[in-house]
Amino acid sequence: MHSRGRVLRFTAVMATVVLALTGFSSGHKSSGRHKSSHRDSDSGGGCSSSRQKHDSYTPRSTSTRSSSTLQDGTALVVSCATKATPYATVEVTNPNSRQATFEVEFAFVDAAGKSLSSQTKQISVPARGTSNVQVKAGQAVLAELDHCQVEPEADLVSR
Repeated sequence: MHSRGRVLRFTAVMATVVLALTGFSSGHKSSGRHKSSHRDSDSGGGCSSSRQKHDSYTPRSTSTRSSSTLQDGTALVVSCATKATPYATVEVTNPNSRQATFEVEFAFVDAAGKSLSSQTKQISVPARGTSNVQVKAGQAVLAELDHCQVEPEADLVSR
């Protein structure tokens, strides 16, 4: 009797494991037909369904999560404003594998190191690419301008 009990218990455990691995559950609808607004709705379970989604059953490693975290970009003054060209050009670099928007802090500075005018600009940069943003200087700023300054870290705006 003990052998038969072990065989039945082993069979029950194996059946449960097989059902769990194939996506069946005790709460699964048996009608096979149900309304769903999602195009890739569950087609009844089982591993043979190519349209079944297993996202909720797949454990995600921490390395996957950290790779989706976006990083701040970098900013560099390419050219400062002059009387002939009354705007500065700042190049922003995106180190991420997808497009992102960054915020750049920029200042026109006089010879004493005093900020004549400062601005914050936002710019969208393609994945692993660069984009330029121009910052216009007024006549009063150009009259006292010594150099342009940008915060080297471009803060991430969109995540």
